[in-house]
Amino acid sequence: LQEAEEARKKYGDYEGVVLIDDGIYNLLPDGTRSYRYHFAGLILKDTRRNWGTFVRYFDEDAERLKIISARVIKPNGRTIPLDLNKITVTKPRQGMEFFGKGKIVTFTFPSVEVGDIVEYEYTEEIFNPWDRNVFNPNWYFGSDDPVVFSRIKIILPEGKKLYYKLFNAPDVKVDSTQTDSGMIYTFVNHDAIPPVEEIYMPPKEEYLPRLVAGVMKDWDYLFNWYSNFQKNRMIVTPEIKVLADSLTNGATTHEEKTARLYHWVQQNIRYISIKGSASSGVSGHRADVTLKNGYGDCTDKAILFSTLLKAVGIECYPVYLHTNDGPDLVKEIPSFWGNHAIVEVFPENGPPYFLDPVSTYSRYPSFASMDHGMHAICAMKKKIDFIKVPPPDMNLRNYTYKIFITPDGTADVSFTSRYTGDYEAGIRGYWIRLKERERKMTFTRMVSDVSPDAQLLEYNLENLEDISKPLIMHIRYRLPNFLEKAGDLYILKLPEIDRRYTRRELALSDRRYPLVYMTSEEIKHTFKIILPKNWKVEYVPEKRKVKYHEYEYSGYYQIKGDTLLFKDDFRRYGRKIPVEHYKKYRRYMNAMLKFVKMPVIISTGGEE
Repeated sequence: LQEAEEARKKYGDYEGVVLIDDGIYNLLPDGTRSYRYHFAGLILKDTRRNWGTFVRYFDEDAERLKIISARVIKPNGRTIPLDLNKITVTKPRQGMEFFGKGKIVTFTFPSVEVGDIVEYEYTEEIFNPWDRNVFNPNWYFGSDDPVVFSRIKIILPEGKKLYYKLFNAPDVKVDSTQTDSGMIYTFVNHDAIPPVEEIYMPPKEEYLPRLVAGVMKDWDYLFNWYSNFQKNRMIVTPEIKVLADSLTNGATTHEEKTARLYHWVQQNIRYISIKGSASSGVSGHRADVTLKNGYGDCTDKAILFSTLLKAVGIECYPVYLHTNDGPDLVKEIPSFWGNHAIVEVFPENGPPYFLDPVSTYSRYPSFASMDHGMHAICAMKKKIDFIKVPPPDMNLRNYTYKIFITPDGTADVSFTSRYTGDYEAGIRGYWIRLKERERKMTFTRMVSDVSPDAQLLEYNLENLEDISKPLIMHIRYRLPNFLEKAGDLYILKLPEIDRRYTRRELALSDRRYPLVYMTSEEIKHTFKIILPKNWKVEYVPEKRKVKYHEYEYSGYYQIKGDTLLFKDDFRRYGRKIPVEHYKKYRRYMNAMLKFVKMPVIISTGGEE
């Protein structure tokens, strides 16, 4: 209670304080292992009353979980132990996209209130690990709340050595002790403060103090472990060979064959998350099984796609990674790693490249941006590769406007947009899911967002159902009062463009952490504005051209007779803007927005 009172005074503005965060990993000589965890948390706000409910998933085919003790300590010192009969073990609710074999242990403390301390301790006995030789006792010393005391103890049997790396942990105390039966490693940290959240910041895991640890000095064992699973599942059966040949019939190039098979797997094998044994959860089912089922998880789809390519003589293998909403692989510490599987293709002529067959609507050679900028484990090649962020033109939005202005200031607008990358995949998926009536309503709403007076005239989605071809959107609409009258002059403002350059992630004038996007980006505009006869452009903003590290922009107006032309091109080359670049990046982005919002001044030449 004294520690709780001190924590309340020190961290009273937070939702809660973790008083005790204490774990013990114990690796036994036969490769089985156990884990013991002790938690105590002080509830300071209603939002942390959820600490009063304990939920833990476990696989009953691999582990046993036991609650040792659980209690609530009231501010006056009164202790309310949990009635152990209130502990429930149930199967998790499963949606259509998830199948699992585990169960959930749950209990809830009655009448948990602000000011209470919730405390519990439990053990896990892992009697059937995925592999008895692989052991990675990783640990975070911080969380979303201050952590007063965090300790992890790792017990290894004789003959085992701990390889580890600490991140953001200058104050962690490390101790190792030799015993008669092996080694004990202890890591202790005090008063870890959570990072202050910023919009578009890196995953918190990159900034919390953490330990990444394992017992292997190199990747050889894991490369073999993964690749043995894959070899046994990438079997070209007669059915797979017939399918691959039929899908690539008439295709003459590597790219065309790969694209056809890529799009077929995307469209015809439904994604379902399947969690179970190591063979299904990590290295997938046999390619022919996934083909017969018509569904599979990311590993299953990667296995099948690689096997189809193998059937037509193209080298391709599944690779494992963590998506870029989480921390990247620590290459120095071999481990079972990642939450996703994609493929790496190795053409005969040219560098290897990546594809993600889980992405339902990504047009070859595009693949999901959640994979960009991360390391991937290619077990079959016994190497770890970095998935480069594609150049901006692989994530392009290209907008073209042709605008005819009548003498009364009305505009007839023909709009065309083309896309590449994730934006194209997202747009395509959105329109495919809508019924025709809903599409018309959506297009009507889109033009009314430009102006309440806008009238939709025509719309068309070219190549919507064919993901092998670029999606092109066409809209024609009429815009009354497009020009603003200012005495004897008219003011023209480019429609819609400012919305695309208005960025909420630039709200902060300064940042503690890098600004992180999913991937690179490019936006291009072309406006061709045809004026009435004898009208004259009196003023256009001066051209703008800037290049600064990850940022590049150019924009200009051009006058040719009765036609006003505007072109611009914005590019962001990386997915991360370092802190030291942020202020100038923000300044240039805001200047770009100001530039495209500047008006054009037009005179009528005496003709109304």
